[in-house]
Amino acid sequence: MPADACRDSQERVAELSTDAYDWRLTFSPDGTTAFWAVSDQWFPTSRKATIVTARLEGGVWSTPEAAPFANPEYTDMDPAFAPDGQMLVFASIRPVGDEPRRDLDLWYVTRTGAGWSEPVHLGDQVNSPRDELYPSVAADGTIYFGSDRDGQWDIYRTRPQADGTYGPAERLDAPINSDDVWEFNPEISPDGQTLVFTMLSHPDGLGAGDLYLARRTGDGFDTPINLGECVNSSSDEYHPTVVWDGEPVIYFVRNGDFHRVDLPQQS
Repeated sequence: MPADACRDSQERVAELSTDAYDWRLTFSPDGTTAFWAVSDQWFPTSRKATIVTARLEGGVWSTPEAAPFANPEYTDMDPAFAPDGQMLVFASIRPVGDEPRRDLDLWYVTRTGAGWSEPVHLGDQVNSPRDELYPSVAADGTIYFGSDRDGQWDIYRTRPQADGTYGPAERLDAPINSDDVWEFNPEISPDGQTLVFTMLSHPDGLGAGDLYLARRTGDGFDTPINLGECVNSSSDEYHPTVVWDGEPVIYFVRNGDFHRVDLPQQS
């Protein structure tokens, strides 16, 4: 698709973008419930955000309200539905037991008859004394996420274990992670075969942050491809969410608002 046509087909998602900064959008499998995070200030500076939710009713999205598992005393960020809609994973700065935390850890809630369970910490095999952010869940339960535990942002994954816990965090090998560029905001397809994520200031990038796509080859992924001017610009693009059913549509954040466009097809 020519670059001009790509730009013309891209649109701001006015029905879900708020007057605050908007972060990490996720939809229930039936598309009728959305969760995302909002913050009054730029999150990397303020470290404060709240997860909100809205429902699609009669073709119109309801006014966002605080998620039922949110706690106004603590920062909650980056919600992500599992493909079956029965689990939602998110990042939070909340105590683990009675111990306060200053970093973001990964937590999850599961559906109950009354709504959602109490949040459950993903455990110390997954979390570290540094930040864990932006989880994304494949259909087999594998969770991909970003962490700066080694001093720069890279993409990791953790696999579910037979006892219901999650195994040790595994840093993805090259060509996904590198030593000189930050990689973060992973969005995995339900079948685990396609990974969309953000790279910061990559040599072939169009702006500060650009979105890239890589496909699975064996147990790893092939060389990431810049999604090009259909998605990226001279601005900062980050926080991808893909609706994979049918012709995939990618939602992402630019200038604090949600945008969407058909996911460019990569050969």
